[in-house]
Amino acid sequence: MHCTHCGFELDSNARFCSSCGSAIGEALPATAPVKARDWDLHVSVLGWIMIAHAAITALIGLIVIFGGQVAGQFVLQNPRILDNADPDIPPEAFALIAPITFLVGVILLIVSVPSVAAGVGLLRYRSWGRVLTLILSVLKLLEFPLGTITAIYSFWVLLSRGGKTFFKERAARAEV
Repeated sequence: MHCTHCGFELDSNARFCSSCGSAIGEALPATAPVKARDWDLHVSVLGWIMIAHAAITALIGLIVIFGGQVAGQFVLQNPRILDNADPDIPPEAFALIAPITFLVGVILLIVSVPSVAAGVGLLRYRSWGRVLTLILSVLKLLEFPLGTITAIYSFWVLLSRGGKTFFKERAARAEV
């Protein structure tokens, strides 16, 4: 028999589901199990999304670093390019292109590290990975549209009743 609420396999004399706690009215026979969500798949997908998001952020950081260096060198080696520039901007300001883009790129690289850690923590079913993912998801809400979609998906996977129960059970087994 299977629970009509969560699909968990039950003993034939069970009165309550040992997985979700619902009362067993009329359980389905073992030949027709209820299609339960594949929480393992959802957690894995979320873990890989977090890692992919971090990889894209790091790649953008590297492009900003190297692109800024190239642009800064180009301006320094071709001073005549500034002849048509706004006269209110001092030429020395263009020398700041390389250091500013380097700083922005390094910040993007640093920001990507916690997302990699969160993704690995989810894939290994660590409790800290779940917490870190939820914290980062709150911040990802501001990264419209992809970050927002990722955050909503992570809230559903990690905060829904079934997802939370599944993750806690797997985390308990994984951390032993």
